[in-house]
Amino acid sequence: MSNPTELLEQQLSLLLEKLGAVLITKEDTGVAEALTGANDAALLELLQTGGTTVRLLDAAMTRIAGEVARRSAREHEEPLAKRLGEKSAADLISSRTGFGMSRSVDWSRLGARLAPRIALTGETLPCEQPVVAAALDEGDLSLDQARVILDALVAIRPYVDLDELDRLEEFLVGRAVLLSVSGLIRLCRVLPDEFNPDGVEPREEELRALAGARLIRRRDGMLRLVTDFDPEAAGYVQAALDARMTPRRQVRFLDADDPALHDTRTVSQRRYDAVVGIVKDSLKADDGDLSGVSATVLVIVDQEALMTGVGSATIAGVDTSVSAATARRMACDARIIPVVLGGASQPLDLGSSRRLFSEAQRLAMAVRDGGCIWPGCGEPPGRCEAAHLTPWRDGGRTSIDNGILLCRFHHRRFDNDGWELQQRNGERWLVPPPWVDSSRRPRLIPRPLRSGR
Repeated sequence: MSNPTELLEQQLSLLLEKLGAVLITKEDTGVAEALTGANDAALLELLQTGGTTVRLLDAAMTRIAGEVARRSAREHEEPLAKRLGEKSAADLISSRTGFGMSRSVDWSRLGARLAPRIALTGETLPCEQPVVAAALDEGDLSLDQARVILDALVAIRPYVDLDELDRLEEFLVGRAVLLSVSGLIRLCRVLPDEFNPDGVEPREEELRALAGARLIRRRDGMLRLVTDFDPEAAGYVQAALDARMTPRRQVRFLDADDPALHDTRTVSQRRYDAVVGIVKDSLKADDGDLSGVSATVLVIVDQEALMTGVGSATIAGVDTSVSAATARRMACDARIIPVVLGGASQPLDLGSSRRLFSEAQRLAMAVRDGGCIWPGCGEPPGRCEAAHLTPWRDGGRTSIDNGILLCRFHHRRFDNDGWELQQRNGERWLVPPPWVDSSRRPRLIPRPLRSGR
């Protein structure tokens, strides 16, 4: 085994040498500026050299943190962390290095697991996983890889003898060089099941017991849903989200560079809209009763706010108010009932859950629109909302001619941003507001593809 200190010194020298070769061609510049002029081969070589250097530095920090953890253990008369006013070894490491708690915990826990053992006689013994320790010290394993392998060995230990455990340790360290981190995680996740005589069922039961959901009402009015799914439930959830987030494959003739039509949502925001859509669909399909009436959402709004779009509204069961514009948009949904209040806050009108577009009208719009009419959007009809072109509060009729299908995201854009829809010679065009496109150039709404056309 090579001396870890010498390896780290050699690797740092190599990294500095390669960086110097890049910097020498660009005098009086920083590293970032110099790298812009480096060729691909030099950049990739730096990446690999830097990665090995970081692994060796992590190994050194793991050893240092492990010793800090040992000296901070409760069995010491004066634990190091407590003596310095810190709650734990990880807190001490974080405060002295400037790294976050996650990295500090990884260093200290892994360092403690790979530290030499002290026998009852006071004799120093090797750590329990010497192959992992050696691979980490030599820069062959990253911190994440070492942690994953150690966790797998702990899960397997009750079912095998020491010789088999040693063989598995060598096997996993060898596989870590060939697999990506995610591939190694998948391998280590299923490997314990092969040695458990009871099979997969006990682990499934453990995961089901850990599954659950928490609703957290934040002070800023947001509602946070924290959910842990067991593998069976995760399969349903992943499939449902994939179905919502994977665009339909069809030919579309669009200006791909048109910024006015771009979907600017992040993946997280698209996933969020998918979850809300799934929840809305569950309400539509709910035939059960809630307090004597079919499960619905009540939106309470003043008559003036509903008519003008200025003001606020309340959703039953939600503490934070929403804008009147949001209430007006929600009123287009067939499973949301608007409760309109007069000046004395007395209900003036309780809209029917079937008061807007009928099922037959929605089917006709589905045939005509083929889904969300926004150019480039692939949401199918079943995931769209039926929106009025001329709002019903302004005398707009609940008719097919005055309705369009829009997904939840583009319904918000259409209403809130001020887009318009125009019809010319049998074709429909979206007209952006001036702040989106000062020229207000119309965008053609493509017709859905039909067989035989």
